[in-house]
Amino acid sequence: MEKHKFLMWFTFLFIGMVNVYAQQSTLNGKVLDGNGEPLIGVSIQVKNTFRGTITDFNGNFSVEVISGETLIISYIGYLQQEIAITNQKTLNVTMAEDSQTLDEVVVVGYGSQSKRKVTTAISNVDSETLTRSASTTTAGALSGKMSGLSTRAKDSRPGRGIQLEIRNMGKPLYVIDGVPYGGEAERDWLGLTRISGEDAFNALNLEDIENISILKDASAAIYGLRAANGVVLVTTKKGRKDEKVSININGYYGWQNLTRFPEMANAAQYVRGRVEAEQNAGANPSLLYSKEELAKWQAGTEPGYQSYDYYDLIMRKNVPQYHLNANITGGSARSNYYMSLSRTGQEAQMEDFDYNRTNFQVNLSSNVYKGLTIGTQTSLKMEKTRDVGLGDSDSYFGAVLAVMANRPTAGPYANGNPDYINNTPNRSDLNPALFSRDKMGYKDFHTKEANVNLFAEYKFDFGLTAKYTYSQNYTDVMFDGFRYSYDLYTYDSNNDTYNRSGGLSAPWRFQNKAKSTSHYHNFQVNYTKTLWEDHYISAVWGYERSDWERDLTWLQGAPDNNFIPLITGTDKLTGYGDEWTYQARVGHIGRINYSYKDKYLLELLCRYDASYLYAPGKRWGFFPGVSAGWRISDEKFFKRLKPVVNDLKLRFSVGQTGQEAGVSAFGYLVGYDYGRFTNNALVGGTVLDGEYVTGMQPKGLPVTNLSWEKHTTWNIGFDAKLFDNKLSVTADAFKKVISGIPAGRYDVLLPSEVGYSLPNDNLNKNEYRGLEGMITYIDKIGELNYTISANITYSRFRDMERYKPRYGSSWDEYRNAPLDRWGGILWGYQVVGRFQSEEEIRNYPINNDGQNNRTQLPGDLIYKDVNGDGMIDYLDERPIGYPDSWAPMLSFGGNIGLQWKNFDLNLDFAGAAMQSWNQNYELRNAFHANGNSPAYLLEDRWHRADPYNPNSEWISGYYPAIRYNTSSNNGKTSDFWIHDVRFLRLKNAELGYSLPQKILEKVSITKARFFVSASNLFSIDNVSKYGIDPEIQASGGAVYPQQRTIMLGFNVTF
Repeated sequence: MEKHKFLMWFTFLFIGMVNVYAQQSTLNGKVLDGNGEPLIGVSIQVKNTFRGTITDFNGNFSVEVISGETLIISYIGYLQQEIAITNQKTLNVTMAEDSQTLDEVVVVGYGSQSKRKVTTAISNVDSETLTRSASTTTAGALSGKMSGLSTRAKDSRPGRGIQLEIRNMGKPLYVIDGVPYGGEAERDWLGLTRISGEDAFNALNLEDIENISILKDASAAIYGLRAANGVVLVTTKKGRKDEKVSININGYYGWQNLTRFPEMANAAQYVRGRVEAEQNAGANPSLLYSKEELAKWQAGTEPGYQSYDYYDLIMRKNVPQYHLNANITGGSARSNYYMSLSRTGQEAQMEDFDYNRTNFQVNLSSNVYKGLTIGTQTSLKMEKTRDVGLGDSDSYFGAVLAVMANRPTAGPYANGNPDYINNTPNRSDLNPALFSRDKMGYKDFHTKEANVNLFAEYKFDFGLTAKYTYSQNYTDVMFDGFRYSYDLYTYDSNNDTYNRSGGLSAPWRFQNKAKSTSHYHNFQVNYTKTLWEDHYISAVWGYERSDWERDLTWLQGAPDNNFIPLITGTDKLTGYGDEWTYQARVGHIGRINYSYKDKYLLELLCRYDASYLYAPGKRWGFFPGVSAGWRISDEKFFKRLKPVVNDLKLRFSVGQTGQEAGVSAFGYLVGYDYGRFTNNALVGGTVLDGEYVTGMQPKGLPVTNLSWEKHTTWNIGFDAKLFDNKLSVTADAFKKVISGIPAGRYDVLLPSEVGYSLPNDNLNKNEYRGLEGMITYIDKIGELNYTISANITYSRFRDMERYKPRYGSSWDEYRNAPLDRWGGILWGYQVVGRFQSEEEIRNYPINNDGQNNRTQLPGDLIYKDVNGDGMIDYLDERPIGYPDSWAPMLSFGGNIGLQWKNFDLNLDFAGAAMQSWNQNYELRNAFHANGNSPAYLLEDRWHRADPYNPNSEWISGYYPAIRYNTSSNNGKTSDFWIHDVRFLRLKNAELGYSLPQKILEKVSITKARFFVSASNLFSIDNVSKYGIDPEIQASGGAVYPQQRTIMLGFNVTF
């Protein structure tokens, strides 16, 4: 009986299958774009089945269908279509472009996603926004333009990138066209880069960038052990299939001036200050300058009593900056291309200092077979920075310091004769008369870089894509320095002669050459599928490996003359050495995304990484991440709010990344470190087999227990669109826990005779906590289209745990206990008043200066005796500010964009708070290092009415009474000198006009736009009275600040 039932069911099943196949037929079709050109690789899917295919080179496809089924036809950048099947045998489809979809595609790690499906905290900026900048570096162009990004222009010399951090957490990983860059983001004592991804990022041509995405939370976990501080993803431009050839020429020419610099004292102010300093020190000022001499300096009319303005002598005005780019882009049915050539040049305010860069970019891809695409992204870069060979290792610092170090009473030429350079009384090596390559030599930096990415990608019919990428980078960096010998003279007025009295007798020669090579391999498989219309699934698996090595050699010599730069023999060689650095990593990548109706979203990702730094057994680590999203606006209960809140998505993520810290290459091995030659002398030594051997030292105990730090980031946020999608709001709250920070076990001791301690273990823990958000409003009034946006980021470090903390006293615990306390705090004294008279000083009960107030003068600072012990000392220090070297803990920015007819106007703002600047050195101590001082320090000060009468009345001012080359007791770190900087600056303003199409059609031009642009026009801040740019760190102000640049430019497309 059972046998008969089985046969009956089998018969029915067989008949059904025959019937189904009898209904199936082959449908042949062709897919075209709006111009009638075939589209390659279009997905053809039979709805609710696993049957599907993709179009070939000619846009043709063939698929088995049944009458009544529905075809889903989709292609990135085009509107998806659903077509019902009847009994037709052929089908022609024309796809319509979907510009909105293109705008909403976001680049993520190892792929891209629709913005609707993104569940993590990702910020992005496009090419148009980036190029609206006068910066010659990519980091500078990003300032203020997205949330989650902190920037600070500590040093703005030509070609130098500003400090960039994601959520204030350190230097990020840079990924350019899918390739992570290694290296060391540091500079040596010469300012020469040690070669890193940061260098490659900052040297990109802005026109070549399509977009930049910032991964800030769990999304970064897919990059594993190098993504602890976030990831910067750069995508360069590519042509599009079936795109007509387009030639674009862009350029500008601009004029630069420094935003701010402290105004230095003139000769009259300088001499008066010197007289006051003598008086305040209890000396006789007449022995330095008599009343008659002071009067002559104040008049400034007699020969030998004129004032010299070294700012004007060193800093030029309206210095040129230029940029020119030409690119061509296009595509056919089988290939696309983008080629670009650019040249950027920027002179410094000082003569003979400049920077220039040439970029060449080629991006090609071609469909060589159905489903198979091959391509390349190739870039070449040549970069050169030319400095004058000043005595300081950093010539920019030396040139800026010269403004402050030179006294206004002595000119650059002896007796004003330009044939004889004056042996000035202070820092004669910084006499600006020497500041030329012909007189003092040169210090030049040369960089050549070639990067080639090759890829092959194959798309299968069922939604699977396989891709292999190989990248090789070669970078050659050279420092070439030659400081010439020179003579300095003093004029003898009695004999009317010029006598050599100083200079540099022996030339100095130094070369440093670094060459790096990196290799990168990535094999990646992607799968994307939409099931039963509502279920979207995508998956990524990949394997990658990379290595990077740098060879460095240097030599130092003393040539015979200023004309032959060759070091011709060992007798001229004064030092040489070499260095080799290596990095290697390997990892597995995984990610799964699921979406149900774009309402419920889930992402799982992971990275399994290995690092060359750690011992076997400690090299591999697993870094997971998970994120989820809920489009609550698609729920039925939300329907009543839809007219106002058009879209609302809630997001949550948690992910883990790693960071290599506390260990050097091969630190897990037992052995010796070898010294290198310095001035022909070997460094270091050790006892080996009973004999002392120079040039080598024991490495210490091998590091075998240490592994990488683990950074776990929690993030919760939302994305909302309101009022007919006019208002967009994104906000996030985050916390990052850093565990396993390397530290030593101080309670386990080794005998001191060993010479080293135990290696570090993963012991300590810290945190970052913060908030960020961005709001954008887009609308129009008549023919005026406008956009207003603002962003803000707050991120702060918090000390959490340390290994077995111990303290010497209750004060030590109060001051240094790290447990659950905000970090980034600067300690110092609190100023509560000023001494008003000498009588008050004599009767003051608190020992304010540690010498029973014997050094105090009226106008001096009075410090708060916090502990009430009658003595001002370190026990009275309290939190007064933030570290001056940190990025601002609060950053913000914004944009106002207007477009009316053919005119457009964009205003970009950037600002920050919760950062400190420590007013010190030249800007705190009058006549610091025997040089000049800012005018405000010598003018707005406490002083006696008559500098030659010690009994004359005191006149109040802002600064304490002048002392020579010291601040005396007033120089303590206090809230008088520590300034909490707050600023909002107009980063860029650009007004453009596009020529009407009627005119352009007559000359076969597609687009022609001309613009005038200005950067750093003004800043609203609380440090302008000190004459410094609000973003600098340099306490003494001796740094090259940002420039105010006015530019005229054009964009022309053929």
